[in-house]
Formats: sequence, C-alpha cells, structure tokens
Amino acid sequence: MLGVILIKKNIRVILLSFLIALFLYPRTITVVTSFVKEAHVFLKLRYTNEYLNKEPVDYSKTRIVFMFDDGWESTYLKAYPIMKKYNYRGSVPIIPSFVGAYEYMSFLQLGNLIINGWDVQNHSYSHKEGMYNNNRELLSDINKARQWMRSRSLATYGNMVVMPYGDISPELVPLLMEEGYDSIRKYNKVIMINREGMEEFQPTTFINLLTDVTVKEVENIFLSSIEEKGTIILILHKISDISDGFGMTYSEEKFEEIVKFIKEHEDKFQVVTYSQLLNLE
Repeated sequence: MLGVILIKKNIRVILLSFLIALFLYPRTITVVTSFVKEAHVFLKLRYTNEYLNKEPVDYSKTRIVFMFDDGWESTYLKAYPIMKKYNYRGSVPIIPSFVGAYEYMSFLQLGNLIINGWDVQNHSYSHKEGMYNNNRELLSDINKARQWMRSRSLATYGNMVVMPYGDISPELVPLLMEEGYDSIRKYNKVIMINREGMEEFQPTTFINLLTDVTVKEVENIFLSSIEEKGTIILILHKISDISDGFGMTYSEEKFEEIVKFIKEHEDKFQVVTYSQLLNLE
C-alpha cells in the first residue's frame, strides 16, 4: 500500500515539474513542439512511400532539373514556395554534418520537402576541402553520409553521389562501384555506375547559376535545347539578393523569372527531380 502511494506521489511530482518547466522556460515548449514535428516527419518517411515522385519522364521534351547544392535554408524559405507555386519539385544534395547548422536546413525542413515530392542526394558527410587525392578518406566520408541517410529512412537517395567541389579522382570511381553506388554527379557530367561498369549520362547541359548569370542567358540556353530534347541541370546554392562575396548566391526575383519561363513553355520543357531523371526511384 505504501508503495502505491509513493508511485502516485512520484507521478504527481513529475507532472508538476514538467508543468513548471513549461511555464518558467518558454523555450521548453519550442523544443518539445519541434521534437514532435520531427518525429512525425521521421515516421512518415519511414512508413510510407507517398513522398516518392512517380511522375513519368517525358522524353519528347527537354528535361530540366533544379539542384540546390549543400542544403541551404534559403532553399526551403525562398526557392520551395516558388517551385510549389508552379507545381515543380527540386533536388537537394545534402551535407549531413551541416543539417541544422546556421543558415542550413533542419531535418524537419528536409523531411517536408521530401514528403512533398523533392529528393536529396549524398554530397558527402563533411564536404571537406583538399580531398581530391585522398580517395579512401573521401570514400569513408561518402559512406558516412549514406549511413546517416539510411538511418533516417532516406536510403533511396543515399547511393546518388554529388561530388564535393565538383570533381572526382579516377581512382575513386572503382571504389564507389565496389560499394554499390548508382551515380556520380561532377561539375560537368553525370556518370552512371554499377558493378559491371560505368557510362556517361547524356546529353546533358549544366548551368551553374552564379550571381551574375542573367535570366536571358538561361532562357537562350533553354530555347537552343528544344530540338535536341536533352537534359539541363541547373545548379544553385543560396537564394539571396545579398552577395556572399563568392558569386554563389542567386536572387529570388531572377530565380522566379526562370521558373515562370519554364511554366509558360511547358509544351517543350518538363521539370523533373534528379532521381526521376536517372530512373532511380
């Protein structure tokens, strides 16, 4: 009987302590709410396949892929609303060690994108500089990113490698092949790989949307691609009107002009995700 009384008393103390924490520390409410939201996204990613974009690729049109390298938060706050407005989806090569860091997307934001038809790629775990010739170390870093993605129900996308800083040592390709990766995106080409060999995915045009690239320049490339009916991959980083000093930002206004131009010419262009394009979903 005494034990039952003590248990009831302890439960009351715990509940009272929790309520006091909520009232005295408002941030506790934010933390709990964020945890619940992230748990919901995680469970939805784990137990449903609704987020996979199964729209077929139309090979009678020029395919256009929007890739937002690194997972900057501006992708979620600025690019995502614009893409959603025109019913388009993009792709985000993510760096797991940056997820949740200052100016980078949180897991909750990434999860919301994926649930709404976007996809993500393996952009290495740490995106360290000077790794071109350190093949084993870079392979380990890419494997670590893949494991991070698998543990968060993103295994579908972990085998699509986007090389940090855009290039790859020839010696790394067979190592990635042995590890079972599906594809490698460099700065100027996409390589499809499997245990039997590798081949270049083509024809593909890359447009790196640096700060000084005009909308007209992009539109002209789009129009010149119509007859070939190939693929155009647009690479973006941070969406911002404020320059980062490296030319890696692209203005929100210019970005929407490009998306709107595609929408106005949907009879000739199809916006697809990276995994759609490679038929890897």
